[in-house]
Amino acid sequence: MQPTEHPATAPPTPSLKTPARQTAAQPSATMRWLGIAARTGHIGAAALLFGGLLLAVPFVRLTPWHHLTIATGGFLLLLEWRHDRRWPHRGKGLLALLHLGLCLLIHWAPALTAPLLWMILISGSVGSHMPRKFRHWSIFQGWEIRDR
Repeated sequence: MQPTEHPATAPPTPSLKTPARQTAAQPSATMRWLGIAARTGHIGAAALLFGGLLLAVPFVRLTPWHHLTIATGGFLLLLEWRHDRRWPHRGKGLLALLHLGLCLLIHWAPALTAPLLWMILISGSVGSHMPRKFRHWSIFQGWEIRDR
């Protein structure tokens, strides 16, 4: 006679309403530290750019911070994509793309710089700190089911 599993610990039975199991490899220690360094640099550069723009500092004086914000943001996007190829269609990727779109919108609507900066700040914070359930939701695959 085989031992039976307790219902609370048994894996869910897949159905049409249940998405496939998804597993993502954990990043290596090096990749994790690269991500932390890039995110820290991005927050610092973006904070200086944000403050300068809100305080009406001439943009020519903010150019280095603008370029550093773009470089660190691009590096963060590259690290995320390298870690998870499904990233662009997951919640975290969609919010990052919204964040990027808002950044680009400033160049086409400079009169809206202040409100757009606040929306950029909020979208970046929410994207970085929202629960895993929402970060890993996918427009193509639905909710993630984690292996325990």
